[in-house]
Amino acid sequence: MDGWLKFAVTASLLCLSHQSSCKSPPPSVAFQNTRFFGLWYEVGKIQTVGGALFEKDCVCTTIDVKPTHGSSSGDATVVNSCRKSSPSGSFLNATGTLGAEDPQGKWKESFFVFAPKVDYTVIYLDDQYAIEYDCSSFLGMTNYCVHFLARKPSIGNETLQLLQKLVYQLQINTENLPYKVTNQVGCW
Repeated sequence: MDGWLKFAVTASLLCLSHQSSCKSPPPSVAFQNTRFFGLWYEVGKIQTVGGALFEKDCVCTTIDVKPTHGSSSGDATVVNSCRKSSPSGSFLNATGTLGAEDPQGKWKESFFVFAPKVDYTVIYLDDQYAIEYDCSSFLGMTNYCVHFLARKPSIGNETLQLLQKLVYQLQINTENLPYKVTNQVGCW
């Protein structure tokens, strides 16, 4: 079975345990495309099983957001990269396309033709930190991820608590899943 097809079938099967629906939080009031573009380190996440399919064993996770060449509409490419299990593990990469931005900070993300598009929203953004929420409901099943991002590979506890409080207030962690720290030690 082709790797992408196997991914899609597995993701669909994993979705069967999640019955909640996607939330539609507003994008950050401080959102500007130019502030979001560039390299981010994932310092932590909250994910359903299907949402974590790519990132299950990831450490040293980054996303690099780049405007689509020649696009003035806010379309972008998101390169999700990590190492499998350890900083010296296999390099993993998944590249998504952000399109149909409306309003600013809220897109549809696609990875390949047969995968359902994902709602992708930057719910918090300042010069050093961001929170991105993505969610997809397919065949009545829902998977979501909340990614805590920083311009450096670490985050202070006080800042993290403030960002987690925002996620709690927005009620987007509908399965009440635990926050997981993304290992960035020994990566850089």
